[in-house]
Amino acid sequence: MEPADKLKVFLKIAAILIWFLSAASAFSQNSKLNAADSLLNARNTEVASQVLKQIDTTYLEASENARYYVLYARLKSLENNADESYHNFLVAKRKYTAMDSLEQAAAVNLHIIPLLTSSGNKDLDPQPYMNEYLEYARDKNDPAMLAKAYMQLGTIFINSDVQKTIQYYRQAIRENLKTGDSLMNAKIHHNLGVAFGEMTPQKDSAMHHYEIALKEYKKRDLTDFISYIYNNKASIFKQTREYDSAIAYYKKAEAIAPREFEKENKRLLYDHMANAFELKGDYENAYKYLKLENTYHDSIQQSEQNKAMLDIQTKYEVEKKENENLRLKQNRIWLLGALATLLLILLVALLAYKNTRSQKKIAEKEIEVQKQKLENVLKQQELAGIDAMIEGQEKERQRIANDLHDNLGSLLATLKLHFQNMKIRKDGLKEEEDRLIRQTDMLLDEAYQEVRNIAHAKNAGVHAQEGLLPAVKNFASKVSASNKLIIEVEDNGMDERLENSLEILIFRIIQELITNVIKHSGASEASIYLTHHGDEISIMVEDNGKGFDPGMLRPKEGMGIYSIQKRVEHRGGSVDVESIPEKGTSVIINMPLS
Repeated sequence: MEPADKLKVFLKIAAILIWFLSAASAFSQNSKLNAADSLLNARNTEVASQVLKQIDTTYLEASENARYYVLYARLKSLENNADESYHNFLVAKRKYTAMDSLEQAAAVNLHIIPLLTSSGNKDLDPQPYMNEYLEYARDKNDPAMLAKAYMQLGTIFINSDVQKTIQYYRQAIRENLKTGDSLMNAKIHHNLGVAFGEMTPQKDSAMHHYEIALKEYKKRDLTDFISYIYNNKASIFKQTREYDSAIAYYKKAEAIAPREFEKENKRLLYDHMANAFELKGDYENAYKYLKLENTYHDSIQQSEQNKAMLDIQTKYEVEKKENENLRLKQNRIWLLGALATLLLILLVALLAYKNTRSQKKIAEKEIEVQKQKLENVLKQQELAGIDAMIEGQEKERQRIANDLHDNLGSLLATLKLHFQNMKIRKDGLKEEEDRLIRQTDMLLDEAYQEVRNIAHAKNAGVHAQEGLLPAVKNFASKVSASNKLIIEVEDNGMDERLENSLEILIFRIIQELITNVIKHSGASEASIYLTHHGDEISIMVEDNGKGFDPGMLRPKEGMGIYSIQKRVEHRGGSVDVESIPEKGTSVIINMPLS
């Protein structure tokens, strides 16, 4: 081979190896971004800061570069450096906007809004960022984005108009029900608890919403949020002068103190505890916790004094890192030959490993297919048994209807003929007797018509082969056929079947709610939402009817909202009725699956 040809081959190999190295380096940087994100979610700011410092942004693509600034801004927010956080969020937003990543740019607004809201500075208005995000969410008609928007709107107005805040939080719940996001649902209920507990006399409502949030937080072991709930409950007990209960909850919060804004949270906690002990009359403990509060206050001030030194140190480390990168780049070309051989060996080994794993997965897949076939056969047998039971119930209902029609119906028809004959021959009867015969004839007409209605009524049900969702859609389609009430059905997470008795209960509840809409609301449109999230199911029925005052509801026997509440509560669920006169009604039902 000629020297020129050797040079060409060498340059081609070098180019390939440089591409491999760049790709590997970019992959490494992206992995660090993911690690930093997870650490920030866990409020581990110290390690997250170290990981972010190790990232070389020159290897990041434009979108990942913008994401780096979002993560850095979140870190600074958790470290109580609001000004740096705000600056970096704006940098990230500009980068996303330049890439036309409008959804990401809008999402940055959700980070900026609480920063400006909590600053207390009237010149820093969060409303433009809120309007921009809400406009984007409405254009997209995205329930998840709308839920976040309404929750942030509620937070903005909590100090000035608590009723508007509660209204926005309830809108957030309705939108979130369409997504099945159980954690977001818990956060909205948490905020509702704060609104009721701190801004209204409705302390029982606050406790109700706190319990909903706490259940989800405990399920996910979110200790920061659990600590906040304990603090919130303690505040309610302090307001109701139950100081021992308040102190007990403050101590529970102290035991799992949040890592988010750690020093400031501890300072506030000790301040609240000192106040609770003082109100109780225990001045010794009040003084003890006041001293602790002052210690953390001084610590926070000292952290601010150290910030300048940390900035200088960071700049020095960045400069040092850049110099090291420059030396590494200069030396990298000399390592290409050795790395080429190593990469080829690794590539061959990787292909062999993948081939072995592929063969193993094929064998495992075959076993899984056989297992699935057996499970399907057993399931079909179970479903056939359920259908047979329901079919028997339906036949019994039909038999009763036929008996009514054939026996009692025939008797009433014969009796009616006799009365008709009497009417023809009544010339000699007195006026009073004539009136009684007319009244009796009318009653016979009513009884006969009622028997016909019962005999011909169709009792829709949930067949085991079809399931809840098809039955609800079929029911909605039949009601909508009249064109007087148009019903839409939307579902989320309803891919799997529920236990049959639960499906029948839910179907009967929906039937009753739609019957109420038809009879009382005067609505032209209604929506049914079915959402399966975790170990719970949510049902929401909305209409655009005339609405009513929920405070006027009274317990009644038989069917209706009260009956539905009793059946749902018997299964450990809850029913919320929201209605505004002339603006429609929403009924939200949450039930556990077991």
